[in-house]
Amino acid sequence: MGVGSNINAYENCIEGIREVIGKEGVEFLALSSLYRTSPVSPVPQPDFLNCVLKIRWAGSPLELLALLASVEAQQGRRRDVPCGPRTLDLDILLFDDLLLDTPDLTIPHPRLQDRRFVLVPCLEIDPDLVHPRLGRPLASFLESIDEAQRVDLFGKAPVMPKTLASV
Repeated sequence: MGVGSNINAYENCIEGIREVIGKEGVEFLALSSLYRTSPVSPVPQPDFLNCVLKIRWAGSPLELLALLASVEAQQGRRRDVPCGPRTLDLDILLFDDLLLDTPDLTIPHPRLQDRRFVLVPCLEIDPDLVHPRLGRPLASFLESIDEAQRVDLFGKAPVMPKTLASV
């Protein structure tokens, strides 16, 4: 899952991760480094911090979407400015090899292959990931993305759930 924020970014990302991995039905698997990234939006706003959290989820994709929306709301996420600044953004990027198209959720994330700020941390966790819908390695999409999408290493994120409690 993608994790991002550009309002009180470090604290909101860490707290969002803490909340997600503390929920029943969630098993923590991996966490990428944190990256400072340029916004991919026409709305002027500060840079983001982004990372990718890999979990195992015991429920359905729509149940996971509801859980993520509740964590975003708890962190004060408002959706009044489309593509605008946000306290916390949690996106389902992949769900094993599932292909899903509903009015509320598309898996894989429909812009996964177009966003350097998602591909770089995904590939850090698993360099061999393949886009289940397009059948191409995720790494193959990087070369076609505009270099204006800046992704700079911010720092290593805590790697184990128990360390998140002390951050």
